[in-house]
Amino acid sequence: MPEIRKDAFGNGWVIFSDKRMGRPNDYEKKGIKCPFCRGREEETPPEILSWPSKKNWQIRLVPNRYPALTSIENFIKPSNGLYEYAGGYGLHDVLIETPEHNSSMEKFSTERIGKIFEICAQRCAGMKKEKNIKYAMVFKNVGRNAGASLRHPHSQIIGLPLVPVTAENELQKSAAFYKKNRKCLFCETLKNEMKLKERLVYENSSYAAFCPFASRFFFEVWIMPKKHQPEFEAGNNDFYSLAAAVKNVFSKLKKSVKDLSYNMIIHSSPKGDYRHYHWHIEILPKLANMAGFEWGSGFHINSLKPETAADILRKGKIFNPDREER
Repeated sequence: MPEIRKDAFGNGWVIFSDKRMGRPNDYEKKGIKCPFCRGREEETPPEILSWPSKKNWQIRLVPNRYPALTSIENFIKPSNGLYEYAGGYGLHDVLIETPEHNSSMEKFSTERIGKIFEICAQRCAGMKKEKNIKYAMVFKNVGRNAGASLRHPHSQIIGLPLVPVTAENELQKSAAFYKKNRKCLFCETLKNEMKLKERLVYENSSYAAFCPFASRFFFEVWIMPKKHQPEFEAGNNDFYSLAAAVKNVFSKLKKSVKDLSYNMIIHSSPKGDYRHYHWHIEILPKLANMAGFEWGSGFHINSLKPETAADILRKGKIFNPDREER
């Protein structure tokens, strides 16, 4: 069964889950029958939700057959001398975004993308009502370099009994900034990016997309609501304006970047009152692998400045790493 172990030398946890070993991988093995395609519904666990209907579904939400965490486990935190660990309790779902095996985000209609975000928000809200769930995270892996195992368009939603280290760091930074300035760090960042425009990629009335000042990856893009809102799953978020922003950004990325692999993560506040926080989406293309220096130092080396990346995306230029000035 899954188990969560505390890293005694860092501030994170490691999830051990042997269930992940059996996942089908059509990047490594050809001829795999995709369990997410229409007509193979019995190859997934019983669905949680279908839209618009079970018979003629366009989007399906199902429990992950190979979960990192499981609701069968109890979440307890015993200690064994130096070591701290916990039962691998949690929730882990898969959102199958389309019946079409070879589609992709930039090809989706804004209606489909908006519905995907709406369903994700509903599920996150439901997960956070569970007693031992503290954090709900939506993420999407596309391409071999981003850790994807199936090509069929899908996202994952995971309910965690602990707040992730990445979220905890953002919460601490935003809380300290608010305490000192009585302003939201994310709101101030967004205002600055919209004013300067040099890293701005896209904006509409409700959302803006930009390459962050200290981008860790080539063509890293953040999408942020202009209205301050701590929770992604809050009922007043305009997911169809978000859909327009997401579609535009991925259309730009697909045009400029060859063989795009990426991770997309929705950062939201944990269960509780975190009014200083501001939810957002991070799109992290994986054009290069982290190497020894990055792992040894905790620093990232990025040879493409965000100003250059944003300019390439805005102008629809083809990125050529051998010719690009940096």
